[in-house]
Amino acid sequence: MKNIGLLLFTLLTTVFTNNAQTIEKLVEDNTAKSCKCMKKIDIVTSKLDLENKVYSCSRLSKNDSIAILKITTFKEYEKFVLSKLPADCDGLEAKLEQLRQSYTSTTYTDDTEEKYENVEKKIIGSYDLSFGHKSPEGSPTLILYNQNEYVIETFDALQVGTWQVVKGKYLHLFPNKSKSPLTIYGRHNPNIGDSTYTSFLGDRFSYKTLITYQQATKKPINLSPIFNKDANCFSFPYIHKTSGKPDQISLAYNQNYEEFTEQEVTLYTFKNSKSFNDFIIFEHTRNINGMPADILIGDNKLIFDEDSIAIKYSSTGENTTDDTNSRFIYYNTGYKIFKSELINSKQYSYNKKDNNYLYDKSLETTYEPDISNYHNYYQVNKYEKLQDLTKEQKRFTIAEKSIIYTVCD
Repeated sequence: MKNIGLLLFTLLTTVFTNNAQTIEKLVEDNTAKSCKCMKKIDIVTSKLDLENKVYSCSRLSKNDSIAILKITTFKEYEKFVLSKLPADCDGLEAKLEQLRQSYTSTTYTDDTEEKYENVEKKIIGSYDLSFGHKSPEGSPTLILYNQNEYVIETFDALQVGTWQVVKGKYLHLFPNKSKSPLTIYGRHNPNIGDSTYTSFLGDRFSYKTLITYQQATKKPINLSPIFNKDANCFSFPYIHKTSGKPDQISLAYNQNYEEFTEQEVTLYTFKNSKSFNDFIIFEHTRNINGMPADILIGDNKLIFDEDSIAIKYSSTGENTTDDTNSRFIYYNTGYKIFKSELINSKQYSYNKKDNNYLYDKSLETTYEPDISNYHNYYQVNKYEKLQDLTKEQKRFTIAEKSIIYTVCD
């Protein structure tokens, strides 16, 4: 029952709505919907698969978070929901126990294993996740590698995990658990001297996301908001410039953004052991597990639902350790992502002077001198993940001024 309690807690703490006006209304509007979704789950292959499907039935959107905070705090809402369930969700505990028993008592390596291997070989490759809706920023891409590992590349995020074929016809994706809701990549930029550039990629950076380049020795530590409050007209890319090279970068996400005595926040400190001066920071505060649990495998396509079909456009499935664990990523100066397989091909060569990769212009008949920074493929930078991470609870105060400030009309 301990596992069931944990799953219930996951469900309860992530079910919200943006239309409710009271806590009671929030619970009433969402519990039935989430329970109905849970009861429709019929295939579970592991504990992680069950957790992902519970999350899929109850994941939290940005608008939901805002609506909750207008009414109460997340802690108060959780207390109220925990006092009401599972009474308001008849049969949920029994359903979760049934699903748990199904994956603990069932083995999927039966006499069709060889057939499954053939399916796995056929689906390895790259898939377009635009579902027919092309974007000027580039289409999201799913890459299935031959070590049962995958990468999803999007405009402002990167997801890495493992995949599995179930019953010969379903694809399951299992995102890797992240130690931090924020990730930092860095590089040496010889063109900015003794300065530091930091770019922020993700749609949830706000005045609630806090940062400091200073060592967390003072008590309480003073943290600066990344953006100023009530501003929604920032121009991409979001870059902060400062002098010197930091020994570390510390980040925190203050969900309630409340000021009171003795308050604490979880502080994530990334050590800059290689003295990088050009950084990209990704945020994962909404937990990017939101992929459909059972993806139907078709002929050179993956069917998420009847309106969302990902077409396979490449069968390349070769991978390296660096690509698999996302140790390195590639972006141009406009912060458009590039695939490692392209940059490491004969089309690009390393430029030691500027520490970047240059496109071989002899491969094309025309040259576009006025191409925008975002669409510029002539120069691409390689960033390395900062992996020395510490996590601790710290008392803190919030600086009055954000590091990126704008005034909207």
